Amino acid sequence: MKKLLTIAAIAAAVVAVPLVMAQSAPQPAPQQGEQADKAQSEADAKAKRRAQATADMKAKGQQAPQREEEEEEARKKR
Repeated sequence: MKKLLTIAAIAAAVVAVPLVMAQSAPQPAPQQGEQADKAQSEADAKAKRRAQATADMKAKGQQAPQREEEEEEARKKR
């Protein structure tokens, strides 16, 4: 009976230890990565649009828009 109890305890430990280790391991957060990628692509697209608009305005001989107005718009969005 003691041998059976010992074998059962060892078998439980063999199964439990990897499960506990897997649960305590840091998991990558895919949502955060996706959000970061989306935010980065939106920022890249915005920068491209802004650069194109600035280039168009310079080609027409107009002044580029003021940075203060852009910063103010960004504050309002927050």
